[in-house]
Amino acid sequence: VRVGMLFCSPAGNDLMFDESYCEQGRNFANKVWNAFRLVKGWEVDAALENPNEKAIEWFDNRFNEALAEIEDHYNQYRLSEALMTTYKLVWDDFCAWYLEMIKPAYQMPVDAVTQQRTISFFENILKLIHPFMPFLTEELWHDGLFGSRSELDCCIISKYPVSGELNKSLLKDVDTIKDVISEVRNIRNTRGISPKIALPLAIKINSKINYEAYLNIVFRMANISQAEFVNDQIPGASAFLAGTDEFFVSLEDNIDAEEERARLSKEIEYLQGFLASVNTKLSNERFVNNAKKEIVDNELKKKADAEEKLKILQESLDALEE
Repeated sequence: VRVGMLFCSPAGNDLMFDESYCEQGRNFANKVWNAFRLVKGWEVDAALENPNEKAIEWFDNRFNEALAEIEDHYNQYRLSEALMTTYKLVWDDFCAWYLEMIKPAYQMPVDAVTQQRTISFFENILKLIHPFMPFLTEELWHDGLFGSRSELDCCIISKYPVSGELNKSLLKDVDTIKDVISEVRNIRNTRGISPKIALPLAIKINSKINYEAYLNIVFRMANISQAEFVNDQIPGASAFLAGTDEFFVSLEDNIDAEEERARLSKEIEYLQGFLASVNTKLSNERFVNNAKKEIVDNELKKKADAEEKLKILQESLDALEE
């Protein structure tokens, strides 16, 4: 009920109360509880090396980024927004992405470093959600997973997390990796390919991202059989963009050339409209002269990115026509 009331109370824009907000709060509590059960159920093998350094480093930075946003919301008395940022951090970043990146295979042990860092992250998450879910967080706080605590050693009096420095480049790189995983999953869904069937992935790099450092995440979450780096497009493969980099999934008999051609044409049409709107804005002398420099620079970057993507998509479409 507490979470539901806050969900429908954004600053300056009160919403009609709806029981569905309370159901959303209940589902959030279930999500936290199930994540706790997952982590607590892991067996640890101290002999294993840590294969999850990038995932751990990413979530550490993502937590710091979200914490700074939450503190800003509190300073402005935007409690509903503070809850929503916390909600997204826990539901999306921690449960949907981080835990999926690092969890061991079924009935397999986890390495000690991954377990310890994950418990530390979870402990800080409990501190963040405590103002909104005090009873659940106190119950979990005193569980043996987080070490031995006295009855009076409570979450409510624990030291609040302090945000650290951000590696914005890492956060941006992982956003691209998440796009790659989502696109591969989308290819499976649109073509009815089972998630159990591993697919080959080819990568044509146009950016400075070191994809080799993230391949274990891509292999795990997208179920990739092999990954290779190429300099040219692969004819007949299903292609997509993540950032400015090109990716190709060879589907053999699973690809419909006509359907792929229609998809690429639709993306090109959208980008052409987007580019036209950006060009219209940049051709307005009043906007260019009066807007802040960072705003104009951002529009110029949008234009350059759209032009680069259009070039890549057109090349993919031309390859299908051959």
